[in-house]
Amino acid sequence: MSKKPLVPSSEGKIDKFKVEVAKDMALENVMNRKQFGNDKNSGNVGGEMVKRMVKAAEENMVGGKR
Repeated sequence: MSKKPLVPSSEGKIDKFKVEVAKDMALENVMNRKQFGNDKNSGNVGGEMVKRMVKAAEENMVGGKR
């Protein structure tokens, strides 16, 4: 799978979002090392990112934005 973003203007914004989620999950110490540590931390951060993105998409649909 390509790491190239589907939306070129989103470059860097996903990483910023990842850092925000890690902070919210109290993983700041891991985040400060510019990595997300073990697979469990990576999976937890990624899973939370997906939940938030799905929630935002659902809210946009309900709000008539799509």
